[in-house]
Amino acid sequence: MNNNKSILQIEPLLETRVFIYDLLRRAFLQEPTPEFLAFINDRSLFENFPFQEEQKDIAEGAAQILALIYEKDLTSLEVFDSLHWDYTRMFIGPDRLPAPLWESAYLSKERLLFQERTLQVRQAYLKYHFLPRNFMQEADDHLGLELDFMYQLTLQAQEAMNEENMEKLQQIFTDQKDFLENHLLQWVPELTLKIRENAQSSFYPGIAKVLKGFLTLDLEALEELIDSTQCSVK
Repeated sequence: MNNNKSILQIEPLLETRVFIYDLLRRAFLQEPTPEFLAFINDRSLFENFPFQEEQKDIAEGAAQILALIYEKDLTSLEVFDSLHWDYTRMFIGPDRLPAPLWESAYLSKERLLFQERTLQVRQAYLKYHFLPRNFMQEADDHLGLELDFMYQLTLQAQEAMNEENMEKLQQIFTDQKDFLENHLLQWVPELTLKIRENAQSSFYPGIAKVLKGFLTLDLEALEELIDSTQCSVK
């Protein structure tokens, strides 16, 4: 396959992946900020959210968030306080967390942080010299950090594409696929259920559904991207 033709096919998908991973990491890295709520308060964002026709969970999650936007102004103090409390109660504590945001809480035998699962995630990060914020204070397998890693790798994929470095591009796609299969998709479906059962606002169940649907779809996309870059490398 001609490299230029392959790059033209990959570029729009990479831009969309950057946009969605950025949105999802911001949704889960920390409590909602006024800036983030102002950003997602745009109805057209979820009316035209990518891949709704291809993935049912994405469509349902986007519709759930859109209904909230039609009902309330997300920039209001009322919504800010509500979502802030929902995030704190479910994901931070101090009481028992109904929906913890760490991979280890779902996949490690002891359900403890900074154990084997955390170290496996750290090894994936270190291959790309990715050092999470609050390193050694926040466990590496926090959902927001795992999504940030996928976001950073997609940015690196864009750089490799611009350099027409198809071998590097193929390696990034392969590592992203492995990370989805061995980490995010191993526990996000269970997390989505816990959020749906425990959230007091419709925002987090909606964004969790978008997350689950997008990760499932992204795995398929990465398989196709790997195939296309293999053709180019040959």
